Amino acid sequence: MLNVLMSTYNGERYIEEQLKSIFEQTYKDFHLYIRDDGSVDNTVQEIKDYVKENRLGEKVTFVVGENIGFCKSFFELLSMSKCGDYWAFCDQDDYWYPDKLKLSVQWMEGKEDKTIPLLYHSGFEVGNQDFSEKTVYKMPKIKYDFYQSLVSNIFFGFSMVINKPLYDRLIMANPDVIKYHDWFAAMITSAFGYHHISHQVMAIHRQHEDNSSPLYFFKKIPDGLKLLGGDNFYTRNAREFKRLFGEELSAKEYEVLEWFQNEEYSFGTAIKKAFYPHRWNPQLPVELALRLLMLIGRI
Repeated sequence: MLNVLMSTYNGERYIEEQLKSIFEQTYKDFHLYIRDDGSVDNTVQEIKDYVKENRLGEKVTFVVGENIGFCKSFFELLSMSKCGDYWAFCDQDDYWYPDKLKLSVQWMEGKEDKTIPLLYHSGFEVGNQDFSEKTVYKMPKIKYDFYQSLVSNIFFGFSMVINKPLYDRLIMANPDVIKYHDWFAAMITSAFGYHHISHQVMAIHRQHEDNSSPLYFFKKIPDGLKLLGGDNFYTRNAREFKRLFGEELSAKEYEVLEWFQNEEYSFGTAIKKAFYPHRWNPQLPVELALRLLMLIGRI
């Protein structure tokens, strides 16, 4: 059984198209969990009408909640969907090609060791509002390891499918502390499991003014401003990871994790991070910004 998790918020314009693409999947052994995060438009009614008209009551669990933000909303969905083998995160305004779930499950079931955290990431296109223009997103060609995961996330929740061992670790995290659910899942996988980046395009990610996915550099600017304002979410992520899994890390991994534990400025630690001999991020502008922020003590 695969659980599809969708958090919605003011998504009335595109929700029906995404729901249709989910229920046209060639892999049928799934259940859709939807949590509305306090929409003030017609999203809730659109979902109710679609489920009723298509007689999908047994395939859908739908709850309406207050606005808590998409990360906490996804953790609510994770808590609702405890029984299952696989979990897929879903954006309300994207579009899935029919084999998206099937290919992810085939890869998971083909792995020899299913006891470790596994993360499958589909290829995807970036489209404009009406999908009249689409471009294949090029995933970075780097060896993504635990050290990079401390400051960078190359995975996007809407293209991710995870297995039960990863779910069991991810659900332990405190959503009031960590930055994003997909980022923390990437940290867990990089430390204890295995990930696969597929180049088969299985979704269209819709880019518009209401998107929250930081696909491009300019969308990362608000996070940079938060860091300058004192919101060190890198430290929060690292502290939560240490609390949960610190004892399981190698000595080297633990040493590097310690670099991100202190909120007070340490010149020695800042130098270690800013002049770390390997890449922190595949995008050069982000890499340079990260190292500068590390040097002045904002990361």
